[in-house]
Amino acid sequence: MAILVMGAASLAGACCALLLYVVLRVFRRPCGRACIAAAVFPLCATGYLLGCVLLSSMFSSLLGTPDLVFGDIKEILPNGYTLEALDKMPECGHIQKAGDSRFDVAWVRSAQIVGPYVLGQYDYTYFPKTPEESERNYFLFDTRNGETKDFASEAALAESINGNIYLTPTEFFRGTRPIRQRFASLCMYLIALVPPTAAGLWLIYRFLRFLRPG
Repeated sequence: MAILVMGAASLAGACCALLLYVVLRVFRRPCGRACIAAAVFPLCATGYLLGCVLLSSMFSSLLGTPDLVFGDIKEILPNGYTLEALDKMPECGHIQKAGDSRFDVAWVRSAQIVGPYVLGQYDYTYFPKTPEESERNYFLFDTRNGETKDFASEAALAESINGNIYLTPTEFFRGTRPIRQRFASLCMYLIALVPPTAAGLWLIYRFLRFLRPG
């Protein structure tokens, strides 16, 4: 993926350099260093962004920033529980207590948080239902005591909480975000976006001044 992104950045740099060359020839200005800067800037900006993304992913558990490279899912649930899954198998999520290797609920396809409860749907892609599990399609997990109740239909699940059901697939599910994690994510986005944006605006400013007569 990184090679494809850098390849696209190289192509964008070549297009920028060609366009700049045509403009400078029209205005009868020297185009050597300007064209080199136009060709190199997309590569440098893309490399910087990829470095920030890699750094965020490598230290995601420490910094509280999103894991954008390795993509493993780990969303915070109430009362110290987490919903976790592999990026390549998001439909096989599981709920467990932080620091405990035992799964409280396994094969979670989708989920929803309602107060202290986690609602969800089971997935049977890799392990088909047994006759005993014919009525086991949805679940309600109580994070206060670790108890799980199973339901045959979404309507029965909705009736148990006396509310509406809006289940989100595991790969798109987002749990609660502590202030520390939200602040860390905001700082990472600022670190990733502000420097290349500022550099791009400065280059545009220099280019416009360069085109002025005299």
